[in-house]
Amino acid sequence: MSEHKTYEERAYEAEEKLKKAIADGDVPGFLDGYDEYERVILHFEGVGKTKESRVLLSRLQKILDVVIEKGDQEAEYYSKLGPWFILFSYHFKAKILESLNIDLLNAVKARVGALDFALGVEWIEQVLNIMMDLLIEGYVDVGLRYLKFTKNKKDELIQEIVDQIIEYDESGKFHRKKKKQEVHKIAENIYNAFLHLLGLMIERNNDGSSFLDDGLRVLRQLKKHADVSFEYLEARLMALEAHIRGYQLDQIDTSEQSHVKSRIIPHTILDSPDIPVLEKLMQSYIKKNGLDIPVSLETVPIIGANPAGSPHLSIVGQTGVGKTTLTKQILKENKRVHGATVFIFDHHLEYADIADQIIQIGGEEREEATVYFGVEEIDAIYSQSQEFIRSQQVTFSKEDFSADDLATKMRTIEEETRPGVIKFVEDTIESLLDSEEETVLPTDTGDTVVFWIVSEEPYISTKIISTLIKRVLHMAIQNKIKEKTILVTEEAQRLKGDQWIRNLTSEGRKFGLFLISISQVPEFDPWVVSNSEVILFKLRRKFSHDSDLDHLFDDKIRRFIPNLDVGEYLTYHRDLRSWVFSYNPESLSPVHAKQALESKIEQLRKLL
Repeated sequence: MSEHKTYEERAYEAEEKLKKAIADGDVPGFLDGYDEYERVILHFEGVGKTKESRVLLSRLQKILDVVIEKGDQEAEYYSKLGPWFILFSYHFKAKILESLNIDLLNAVKARVGALDFALGVEWIEQVLNIMMDLLIEGYVDVGLRYLKFTKNKKDELIQEIVDQIIEYDESGKFHRKKKKQEVHKIAENIYNAFLHLLGLMIERNNDGSSFLDDGLRVLRQLKKHADVSFEYLEARLMALEAHIRGYQLDQIDTSEQSHVKSRIIPHTILDSPDIPVLEKLMQSYIKKNGLDIPVSLETVPIIGANPAGSPHLSIVGQTGVGKTTLTKQILKENKRVHGATVFIFDHHLEYADIADQIIQIGGEEREEATVYFGVEEIDAIYSQSQEFIRSQQVTFSKEDFSADDLATKMRTIEEETRPGVIKFVEDTIESLLDSEEETVLPTDTGDTVVFWIVSEEPYISTKIISTLIKRVLHMAIQNKIKEKTILVTEEAQRLKGDQWIRNLTSEGRKFGLFLISISQVPEFDPWVVSNSEVILFKLRRKFSHDSDLDHLFDDKIRRFIPNLDVGEYLTYHRDLRSWVFSYNPESLSPVHAKQALESKIEQLRKLL
């Protein structure tokens, strides 16, 4: 779907896609249609449009109910509206309620309905989800009944898992008779691990402790089976791991920490009498502009601290307004509060002053780099591609083409050449990571690590960053990253639509990964923006009405944005459903920050 459509239009298109997939018995279309519909519902919920999200929720449930009511229980498993469609209609009914964190008992009912159509791994997955919802609602006794139910189905479930292993075994390695015992042993191990996890959940719930670490250890034991013999298991395990992590995050006592309650940096000016004076002046200034919104001078976001809020942060504004200075303060404060590891993808080495390590990838080695990877082969393949394009231009220039036709032909050649270069870049960085993972991505240091990607061509540096993010996400899923990790992407518009940045945005919080995206372009990626708190500095350009940010503004806010001064910014808190007006001294130095406060007070007094 077009990135510039309104969310109302996206909802309509997602609904039509879902209906068409159901009518055609199109499995991939059914999965994609649900994902798009869910994304729109969660977007409306995130911006406070609860009425719209509930209307769409009701429509989605009715569509899924049609499949449940009209589905053919006796059909082939993957046939049109057969048991697979019924199973996942129940699954999606429960999933959207769990995502919205409403009506978990109805989510349980939907998952119970799914049990009649689930087999093997799918069946146990549904029971695990049921168990989590029941424990959240306090129904421990009912959870114990499902544990007993799972024990009683042992032989049946193990046989179903055996059948699934063989069904999804593309290599055919388990079809030979001598492998039957091996398959049965794998299936039995999978069943026992799942049963252990169910018991662990109840045990930890009863003593009030977390089952996250032990639960993830059990899942890691299961993953070895996914790696060597049962790829289908991997997708189910990833979904379960995300749900378990999400469940544990929801247990955080939000009264003890917040995503914004923190000290401004530098700390030494906190007791300055200028701060309350400036806050009063800012409040008067904002009212003079016709706005009735809160003012905050002493807070910066603590990324991901509020489980109910958006987990990531998008910072948008034109050049020179204070985005980088504020980001440095936010990073320092997050490290102070949570000891976070920070990865910064920096194109212009603007973060060298806060870096513990500077990892340079590409280009001539610079003295600032603490670690250097020349990746000369990438430069070589890019040079070869450019030489090829130039040779083609010389050839075609000798023919009787008009200037426009020649330009079109050269664009086509460049577009056809680029995918091969991109694939080579990805393979080169993957190979580097395979051999030097701990050096390239030092995850357990608690350091601020700046990745300085040096390349003449933006699409090459973008692919390097995307490949690094992909590896960080995989490392987090494999539990190689144990601490909270914040990733910062400067010029975030370069990564618009990137698969791995979107995966990070969707699932990262559950694995301890959080994203700060910085861009001069407000519509840099709707997916990322809709999952983020938004900090907005001055922008000269107007927001188009199909912008993914436009719906957050009323006319007064929209008119105020071009008038923001350097260091002034607006923060949209999705859980508060409100903009907050803030000011950040344009310095990390206490002396300069104090001078900046004094100058700001003088400026506002003149304006008022």
